[in-house]
Amino acid sequence: MTYPLGVWQAMLACAYIADKARVGDEDFISTARLAADLGLPTPSAAALLRRLTAAGLIDTREGARGGVRLAREPGAITLDDIVGAMQQARPLFATDHRIEVSGPTPARRQKQLRAALGSAEEALHEALREVTLADLAT
Repeated sequence: MTYPLGVWQAMLACAYIADKARVGDEDFISTARLAADLGLPTPSAAALLRRLTAAGLIDTREGARGGVRLAREPGAITLDDIVGAMQQARPLFATDHRIEVSGPTPARRQKQLRAALGSAEEALHEALREVTLADLAT
């Protein structure tokens, strides 16, 4: 089980942007600089920044002094917010596979498995909601 690499990269990007703001390095950070500093291909960085922008986690500005910055205070952005921006409500566990066996036992097992995986995913989201970008700066 794994989230796509883009989730990890988005977390790193948000932490990087938060750190730059915390030390007063720059108001807006260029996509090119972010990509270079994080070792990301520029198109990949641009794609994940678009998703973060659409989710309202970062602001963008065009032009020579353009780039990205956090749209909210670091303490108001959780790791779960970032996962949500990148996953766009896709579940961690795909459980829509149809099996060929029918009857009460297979149906019950599928229901039990879906419930267990749903509980596990909710526990993960709950843990991610407890960690903010501000927490990472300490």
